[in-house]
Amino acid sequence: MNKKLLTFVVTGTVLALGSLAPSVSAQDIETQINSANSQIQNLNNQKQAVASQVEQLSQDLSNVQSRINSVQAEQETAKANLEVLKSEISKLETLIAERNVRLQDQARAVQVNGARSYVDFLLNADSITDVVNRIGVIVDLVGANRQLMQEQSRDKEQVETKEQAQKANLAKQEANEAQLQNLQSELSATFTKHKVTLANLSNEELEAIATRDGLVQEKERLAAEKARADAEKAAAQKAAEEAKEAMLKATEEAVATAAATPAAATAATPTTIAAKSEAASTTSTVATTVSTPAPAKAANIVVGGSFAAPDPSFVAALNGGYFGQCTYYVYNRFAQLGAPISTPALGNAAEWSGNAAAAGYGVSSTPRAGTAIVFQRGLAGADPVYGHVGFVERVNADGSLFISEMNVQGVNVISTRTIPANIAAQATYINFGL
Repeated sequence: MNKKLLTFVVTGTVLALGSLAPSVSAQDIETQINSANSQIQNLNNQKQAVASQVEQLSQDLSNVQSRINSVQAEQETAKANLEVLKSEISKLETLIAERNVRLQDQARAVQVNGARSYVDFLLNADSITDVVNRIGVIVDLVGANRQLMQEQSRDKEQVETKEQAQKANLAKQEANEAQLQNLQSELSATFTKHKVTLANLSNEELEAIATRDGLVQEKERLAAEKARADAEKAAAQKAAEEAKEAMLKATEEAVATAAATPAAATAATPTTIAAKSEAASTTSTVATTVSTPAPAKAANIVVGGSFAAPDPSFVAALNGGYFGQCTYYVYNRFAQLGAPISTPALGNAAEWSGNAAAAGYGVSSTPRAGTAIVFQRGLAGADPVYGHVGFVERVNADGSLFISEMNVQGVNVISTRTIPANIAAQATYINFGL
């Protein structure tokens, strides 16, 4: 009655401790952190793309400004050439004006004297030779007038052609400059827009980083909270086990008083094998340095196979079971025989097969001496919640097994028994390297 009541109390304590776990799982936080990291990476990729465009636009603006500077330089050259042309035009205009004066003078002379003057000029000749010379003078005069007219016409055409060419060149340069100025304005607008986009992306990235950092802090807080809850749970479990041990000790003393002979203790057949290595689906790591508990009691120990007899005082340096339970003994037994179990988190006895396989140990349904035998829940009187585990000392010819175990005849009590072949066939066996 006391044992059942204590089991209920311990189980209730473990369940109560389980309710202290954080409501938000670390996996949820990790998922959100990964999502934030993905967002940060995406924003960073966008920033790099926009930054590349900004750099290209900056280069384009520099090239356009260089072209504008070149066109403006050409404009200055054209203006300078136009000034030179104006000077030439001014000189030509002066020359033309002088020629006009001369032509006007000649025209007035012709009007005043007319053809009569030419006739008188010839008649006044002294000789035929003089007449010929005077005719030559008249011809030269008329030719000179004609040449002056032609030169004046040609000079005017040259001046007009040069002036039109310079004006056209200047207009072309001004048009080019206007186009480049428009292009520069468009590039500047795009450049400014991309700079704004880049700034916005940077702000979004900073917000995402802040969110991610907040999630990391929350993850760390939850981890610390879980560690605290686990520590409180372990302390409560330890206190419960100590209380249980005290109650069981009192029960054993009462039983010992009633059982006056060793035979009575040997004949006792328990109906339930306790294997409370931990609360269901909960594992704990035992420190490599442990305090040595009271030596186990030996009850009906039989040496079997080629293995040395169990040493009740031996305690493994690494033990993942609870003191006095079946899992505690199996850790000690393998360590005593030189093959210590290196995995401290095998859990309850019913969980050993799966956890051992996950840890890389061989698990099979074939019994072999030197392996751990796992009784699943309810098999051969194993606890219906936690199961039971023992050590196979010998395999008999008829398929039955001779095993050693603990907590069948009492907490921290080592005992042995023979398992029938039909029961042995239903158990599983773990090879820990012995």
